[in-house]
Amino acid sequence: MKRYLYGGVTLLAIAGALGVGSRMLGKTSGEATAPKFEVDPLWPKPLPNHWRIGMTIGVAIDPQDHVWVIHRPKSIVPGELHAEATPPMSECCIKAPPVIEFDKEGNVIGSWGGPGQGYDWPISEHGITIDYKGNVWVGGNGGVGSDPEYKDTYHDNHILKFTAAGKFLLQIGKPLASKGSNDPDNVKGVAQTFIDPKTNEMFVADGYGNHRVVVYDADSGKKVQAGTGALTARGRTTPILANTIRMRRPVNNSPTRSIVWCCPTTTCCISAIASTTASRCSNQMGLS
Repeated sequence: MKRYLYGGVTLLAIAGALGVGSRMLGKTSGEATAPKFEVDPLWPKPLPNHWRIGMTIGVAIDPQDHVWVIHRPKSIVPGELHAEATPPMSECCIKAPPVIEFDKEGNVIGSWGGPGQGYDWPISEHGITIDYKGNVWVGGNGGVGSDPEYKDTYHDNHILKFTAAGKFLLQIGKPLASKGSNDPDNVKGVAQTFIDPKTNEMFVADGYGNHRVVVYDADSGKKVQAGTGALTARGRTTPILANTIRMRRPVNNSPTRSIVWCCPTTTCCISAIASTTASRCSNQMGLS
């Protein structure tokens, strides 16, 4: 019996030593380890006003570490909205505004969105971006399967820009107006946007209805680059099916050249695209 006990203790000691040794080796060798995340069950705080949120289709963080969420109020089933009935059937619930701002502690500190004067709110919200000036950009991809009226046509061919308080600033494109990947004025079910603070240009992953990355001036909304619908690299032409976009700067120590990373949802690949200003690129983009 003692022999088994001593053997078990010995094995535990060896295992412990190996564990410590492996951790020490990982630290001394500089080996990168994957981050570990844990869900915070107390974030966010309970929503006010008996709000209910639908499909959350975008999350962004601003320079103040505030968390911005955009959701689809139309996706909430009527059985969850008894307070909106006439007369109300219960105290809960009502649809929350499409755009909600949380502070770091999870408190709601702002909310707005939906149809308004001077702009076309998308029929299906998709994506939210906070630029370096604190402005809020909202996209949409409604039309395909989301509303029988539009059949197989993307209704949401536009991007909206607001202040953090929800004041309308700019609209790029118009509903049902896209002419395809070479259209300089409209997008087609835009997936995501990114604003480059160095050039004040907005890179758009226009890869749901179109097959391209297109670049607009973030103040005027005028197209300044790309929009050819394909990448030319190593003698091949490849359609862009971009649904996610990120940027890294600088490239080769150049203050005017960046890498834009595009990640499609339909294939397992990531494309790295060299980016410069329109005058340097002649309105073309190529793989770096």
